[in-house]
Formats: sequence, structure tokens, C-alpha cells
Amino acid sequence: MNNLFDKRPRLARSNKVVSLSEAIDEIRNGDVLMMGSFVDTRRPMAAAYEIVRQQKHNLILLAQCSLAEDIMVGAGCAIAWRGCYTGIATFGLSPATLRKTEAGKFFPDEIGHLDIIYGALAAMVGSPFVATRATLGSDVLNDQLDRNRILIDKAGNKAMIPKKKFELIEDPFYNQGLVKLLPAMPADAAIIHTQMAGEKGTARISGSLAFDHYFVHAARTVIVTTEQIVPEEYLRRDPNRNQIPCTAVDMVVEIPWGGHPSQVMGYYDTDIPFIRDYVLSARTDEGFERWVGEWILDVKSRDQYLDKLGASRLEGLRAADPQGYRSRS
Repeated sequence: MNNLFDKRPRLARSNKVVSLSEAIDEIRNGDVLMMGSFVDTRRPMAAAYEIVRQQKHNLILLAQCSLAEDIMVGAGCAIAWRGCYTGIATFGLSPATLRKTEAGKFFPDEIGHLDIIYGALAAMVGSPFVATRATLGSDVLNDQLDRNRILIDKAGNKAMIPKKKFELIEDPFYNQGLVKLLPAMPADAAIIHTQMAGEKGTARISGSLAFDHYFVHAARTVIVTTEQIVPEEYLRRDPNRNQIPCTAVDMVVEIPWGGHPSQVMGYYDTDIPFIRDYVLSARTDEGFERWVGEWILDVKSRDQYLDKLGASRLEGLRAADPQGYRSRS
């Protein structure tokens, strides 16, 4: 394994529990950053808010530009993106991302859904690339839409961005025609929100894993935010249910409701009215600034954020057994 995929140096310690501000302080300006899970499920929203509070900038995002990423784009924390999805589910395109892109202040670089998986998997095993037919014949391969040079220019550590977006070759083994060589997708940092984690970093996810179980091995720094810290001994009673090993994790942050307004299976459901209000606000610069001021900059702690939401609203979102979510029937 070469240095590109090596972990950032940190003091080795058995207890990795830190505060949210301490964890986000480790994110550097210009980092290639992957925010875990997908669209509006188990998103590390509290971490995204803290990134805005700490005024990180020039981040390059991987995988998607959904709710958490859209907030960071609108706040000027992110400058570019390589991924496969730009939207907030039924609410359409990510509004702040759309505005910033049209204004020439944000630079998206599209790849395919399978490309995300293959690229993360390659970085996970220390391979510089994989061969695939994914996206052949699509505009992902359109030279006029290739922003790889922009990503290199914006990255803090330029070695994290491949020299080129892809390479086309003829299959040298089975004569199966044209294949695409896809570069690995290492990240400077990954932030994953989970239902449970131990103090040493072992983490358990319920529901969809998305790409998280790959990116924790493809990132040089891994931060796990979690609904609940439990003893490592408890998690190891049933190790087959743990998807993230402690050896992959650098820091653990306990932050109940840390995924709100997204859904966290077994804990709470999606706060659809909250997301709708954000989308309506973020359609303009002024509306976005008001929203960020109200829900991030003027709210100094997660406790204040939860107090502002109110107990009745939170109770209305709390998951009910056996479904693991809040039934609307």
C-alpha cells in the first residue's frame, strides 16, 4: 500500500471519543471529503453544521450533493464535487448547489453510481484503479464535461486527485472490447453517522450501508458520529452485526439526533417539513443566509438545536417498533 492510501498520523489511543468540534477541527481546508450514507438517510448532519460553523473552505466532496453537502456548498465550504447524485429526493435538485454551479462558484464532476462503488473499493484495497464497463456510452466520458483539472487545481493535497478522470483500453485478457480504467477514489476524510459505536471505534449500522463500509477504508481520517456510544464488549457479543472495525476509525462523537433531519433507522424518521422549509429557503442567496443563521450560526450547541426543534416535534419523529421508523398511516 502506497502513501496515498495511508492513514494520517494520529496519537494511538484506545478511547477515541472526542467532542464534535474537536473532530471537525481535524478536517483541513482543501480536503477531499466523503459524507456518509445517501440522500436523506443516516446523514451526518450535525457534522455538516459544525463544518459550516468552523468556516472550512475549498472542500472537494465525493459521492453526492444532497442535503448535508448542499448546506456546505451554499455556505462556501465546498468548491467542487465528484459523484453521481445531486438532489434532495422528492424536492428536486439541490438548490444551493444549483445556484453556485450556475454562478461559476462550484464545480461538479459527474461519474456513475457504480463508479463510486468501484472507486471506493479500489482505494480500500490499495489499488490505483479498476477496470469496468460502467458509463461507457454516457456523457460521463464527454471530454467537454471533464473537470478533473479543476479538481486538481482546487485540492489541498493534489496527489489525492488522479491525473486523469479515466482511461479507455481494449480488454487485453478476454478480447471483450472496450473497457474503462477508473481511478481509485481515496478521501482525505470520511464522516459516517451510525446508530451505535464503541469507545474504540467499532460501529454498527442498521439499514442501508450505502458506500460507508468501503469509504472507511478509503479515507485517511475517519470520523464516526453516532446516536449512542456503547461498550465495545457489547458490540463484540454479536460481531456479525458490526460493519465498521475499530481499526478503521480515528474519532468517535456521541451526538443523539445527529442525523436530523434525515432518517436514522431504529431511532427517528425523516423530518420532511424541515427539509421542505430548507429547500424553499435555499432557492435564493438571501433565504439561504437566513436559514443558516437561524439553524446553524445562531445555535451554538446540539442541545440548543434540539430545544429549538421542540420535544413534541422530536417525539413525532421517534421510530416505533417493529418497523424502525415512524408510520404515517
